[in-house]
Amino acid sequence: MWVMPLVLWTVLVWVSRIRNVLGDEDLDGFGTTWRLGAAIIFIALGLACGSWLLRGKPGGVALMVLAVWSVCYWLVRGIGILLDSNHDASFKVVHTVLMLVTFALVGAAVLGLRRATVETGRR
Repeated sequence: MWVMPLVLWTVLVWVSRIRNVLGDEDLDGFGTTWRLGAAIIFIALGLACGSWLLRGKPGGVALMVLAVWSVCYWLVRGIGILLDSNHDASFKVVHTVLMLVTFALVGAAVLGLRRATVETGRR
């Protein structure tokens, strides 16, 4: 069950993001589109991992895609937010926490999958 916290976190955070994007009147068409696209990718990957779990399978490929996508996204977007002078400190703190929690959950899920694979003798 080491993947479930990442799945729940991912779906919760990104469904919330969709609500925020749709409610932001300051975004133009492109700004809305790319933000919704990123959120939909996260949700789809989270649901794919959750689907594997519900079937009693570890879902290694889906987990690794979610893990890589999450880390790459947050390295680019999270660091971009931190360096952007247009964002205030509270915005930066919130997004830094989101990024760090995501990294921790990705790490726990990947290590859990690795341990389970080693314990069962699978590669």
